[in-house]
Amino acid sequence: MERRVGRTEFNDGALVRLRVPIRVDADSGRDVLTDIDVLAVDVDGRLRISRSILECKSGKGQAGEPDRLLWLAGLQRFLGFGRAVLVRQTVSRRGRNLARALDLRTLDVATLSGRETAHAWMPEKFGHVDGAECMAAEQRTDTQLKGLGHIPPDLIAFLRFDALRAEPHRILRAVASLGRAVDGGGVLPNPTRVVLAGHALIALIAAALTDAGKLDEMTAADLLERTRRALVTGNPDDEQVLSILGRADELVGYSLNRVHEAYQEAGAKRLQIDFPSLKATVASPPGWTTRYIDLVEKLRANPAVGRQMLQTAELAVFEGLVGGQAHQAAAFDHLFTEEHRYLLNVARRCLEDVAGTAVAEALTPALDLNFSRGRAVRGDRDVAPSEADPSEM
Repeated sequence: MERRVGRTEFNDGALVRLRVPIRVDADSGRDVLTDIDVLAVDVDGRLRISRSILECKSGKGQAGEPDRLLWLAGLQRFLGFGRAVLVRQTVSRRGRNLARALDLRTLDVATLSGRETAHAWMPEKFGHVDGAECMAAEQRTDTQLKGLGHIPPDLIAFLRFDALRAEPHRILRAVASLGRAVDGGGVLPNPTRVVLAGHALIALIAAALTDAGKLDEMTAADLLERTRRALVTGNPDDEQVLSILGRADELVGYSLNRVHEAYQEAGAKRLQIDFPSLKATVASPPGWTTRYIDLVEKLRANPAVGRQMLQTAELAVFEGLVGGQAHQAAAFDHLFTEEHRYLLNVARRCLEDVAGTAVAEALTPALDLNFSRGRAVRGDRDVAPSEADPSEM
């Protein structure tokens, strides 16, 4: 049932993950609070991201229905997701009424089957919707990672699961950390290098889409400043740390000047000694932030394609690059146009700046996939209607 629901959500335009663990800060072995049967990440036309929980239960009858709805309402509030759906074989009238009171949704198997008829042409399994090649690559990666101690397990878990519900600056830090870890341990074996790079790419696109949705309310320059501040302090709105460091620099400068003046009064010659700035040392953002903002702006400039890039990256990497064939299905033609290829390359180049060549080069072959299958979402956006060729109108 999880696969069927995930397949339906993907058809509706969402990036889908099945059986996603929800991790919390706790003692080792107790850090997984629960899991989400189906996580769906939707992006609307203004590049605003929304997330959904879909809880799947195959049991029949009304037993446990109220308890599961109350549990789901609590999980939705804990995660802050906008939509939560309970999927069951049948849903009672009592269950529907309780769901409405809790602002939840319900879906029975009969309704699910009706929705499936609308996308019968879509492959049954693909990518992380239980695609055979993807699952084999992920399992082989787990085996290989046991012998690669230089990549922290928490970092891998974050990129695989937590990044899809994390703030952009946390994602950027994790992607950069992956690059440093890979550089410190040498070239990764396949399929680990493709799998980790793929998760990093999707996380990076998710972060950029989140920030692209903010460009209607702030300028790119403001977003750049907030991104730099968040990477330094951990909070894009926190200016207090930098302010304190600036005051500390003033205090050190004042004290040093007093010492020099005392030496001069005693007849000694003043020496010009430069001292490092605490604020400059701590607040130096990485140089790749401008490249990241460029990715954000390019996604916002083409939202019709940008909103589909999570799905395109998913199919290109976790089908095309791991040896699957489902990405070639006609049902996915609309995700493989030259515009999708262009934005995928922009994201890959940004990944190279953030995480390094050793990570990003594993994804370069994705650009050789067939991106001429679908038509452009819109015509040439640089040509005004009065300048367009009448034969093309």
